[in-house]
Amino acid sequence: MIELRRSPRINVTWRGMIKLAEGHILPIRAINVSATGVLILSPQALMIDKEFQCMLEIPHIGQGSTELYKVPCKIAILHSILSGDAFRIGVRFVEIAELHRDLLNAWVSLASKLDPPKNA
Repeated sequence: MIELRRSPRINVTWRGMIKLAEGHILPIRAINVSATGVLILSPQALMIDKEFQCMLEIPHIGQGSTELYKVPCKIAILHSILSGDAFRIGVRFVEIAELHRDLLNAWVSLASKLDPPKNA
């Protein structure tokens, strides 16, 4: 399959949370990520085009390290689709620190070196 997205994505299993109105916290799980956005699994739907504060736990890029970075960011909801017992929600990063964007880029780069795209 040919990848048509502008930013390559990698599959991950990262935890996170989204801050909802009135200070409620929604636990989420990131299942794929790129430099520009992330696909998350959520127990509830989120309104499209709305922005939220988010925190992702991103592992250190070094092999064997158990260190996690708590990465705060602002996200915008692009789509929300019920799939089984969870919602698959596509988001784009609205605000993320340059250092954290570099960490995401390092993960994407490392994954593409370990698993190069297959030619059709």
